[in-house]
Amino acid sequence: MAEPIAADPDRPHHPDPDPTAADRTAAADPTAADPTAVDSTAADPTAVDPTGTAADPTAVDPTGLSATGPRVPWTDRVGSWFGFDPPRTPRQRARRRAIWRGLVAGFGFLVLASVVRLPLLVLAPGPTYNTIGEVDGTPMIEISGTETFPTEGNLDMTTVSERGGSSGGVHLGEALLGWVSPSASVVPRESVYGPEVSGEEVSQRNDQLFALSQSDSVAAAMGELGLPTQEAVVVTLVSGGSPADGIVRAGDEVVAVNGDPVDSPDDVGEAVRAGAVGDTVRLDVLRTPEGGGEPAPQQLEVVAGASPEPAADPAAQPVPYLGITVGTEYSAPFPIDFTLESVGGPSAGMMFSLAIVDLLTEGPMNGGGHVAGTGTIDPAGTVGAIGGIRQKLVGARDAGAELFLAPAGNCTEVAGNEPAGMTVVPVSTLDEARATVERWADDRGASFPTCAEVGTEAA
Repeated sequence: MAEPIAADPDRPHHPDPDPTAADRTAAADPTAADPTAVDSTAADPTAVDPTGTAADPTAVDPTGLSATGPRVPWTDRVGSWFGFDPPRTPRQRARRRAIWRGLVAGFGFLVLASVVRLPLLVLAPGPTYNTIGEVDGTPMIEISGTETFPTEGNLDMTTVSERGGSSGGVHLGEALLGWVSPSASVVPRESVYGPEVSGEEVSQRNDQLFALSQSDSVAAAMGELGLPTQEAVVVTLVSGGSPADGIVRAGDEVVAVNGDPVDSPDDVGEAVRAGAVGDTVRLDVLRTPEGGGEPAPQQLEVVAGASPEPAADPAAQPVPYLGITVGTEYSAPFPIDFTLESVGGPSAGMMFSLAIVDLLTEGPMNGGGHVAGTGTIDPAGTVGAIGGIRQKLVGARDAGAELFLAPAGNCTEVAGNEPAGMTVVPVSTLDEARATVERWADDRGASFPTCAEVGTEAA
């Protein structure tokens, strides 16, 4: 009989009544685990699975629904669709997230830049037009019924490419491009056209100003040449939706209102305001047929409406109005026609006058050289300031102009912005402009006053 083995107080007690049973089992079972033995069937983490089915801990689950690991970020899933390797380190993951955030933010900005509209204008250099040349094969200024003379070279009118005037503003992206462009300017739309002016009204106003500049340029040129002019009261604009819309046309010459002859635009306004809202106003006009020909007399009837302009006294009776703008049209003793279209505004007046003078005088005024300029003109020949002078300087330089005539009233903006290689001379009258061009034609190296000098004298 075996002697019982005393219990070891330092070891846990086993309920097995035979403490040697475990040893006998181990001896009998050759597969029992030996804590020091190597299990040949254990997975080797460095071994290559010949079947290729072993799970790659770095592989991206395209569904993002892996049951054995965390959910795969959507950015990694999208990247895998395009063949990009998934990030393997925290730094790579952070970098990938930053890239995706930048792409999303950039896309959002592009959407905003193309949708958000701001009440701004973007002014950029526009095309130039040779006033003594042709546009689409037709002379820009056609004079008939009198002797004209050959011209040479260029007397360019300059323009500004304007975005945001007729459309009510520009998109954010257009404004940003204007701000970074060295030759463009971004200005508040209200500073040019005033508040609450629609795009249609902007287009109509520019057309009206362009037509008036042509008429005034004729008067100024005739005055420079000592020739007489004829004056007529002409409708220059008919407001859309007004009482006269569809009845009166721009270009109608107003001869009488309610039977009373008119001699000036003021006469028309006074005759209309002498009546009351709802009165029928009779206008005797001379209208030129749309296809051309001699003007024919017509009598038009318009029911006066209430003026949309707020009255100074709210308690006063509504002021009658027709919705037409009238001005004085000047004409020469012979026909002078302007063929340029799709350009608006009054700033070509001075160059139109120079072109008319050049066409009616012997010898090329510019000596065959390339001259450009800008400026309004009034019937007396006074040159006025214009907008967008910096853009017009750049446009003239790009077109190859050697001499540029700038209104003296713009000298503050011109000084310091004169393009290299182009002489810029300030002028205040048509007579000064003509004398400057003729002197330059005789001596290209002659010295001329500059805007810096004019600004110093004014100060």
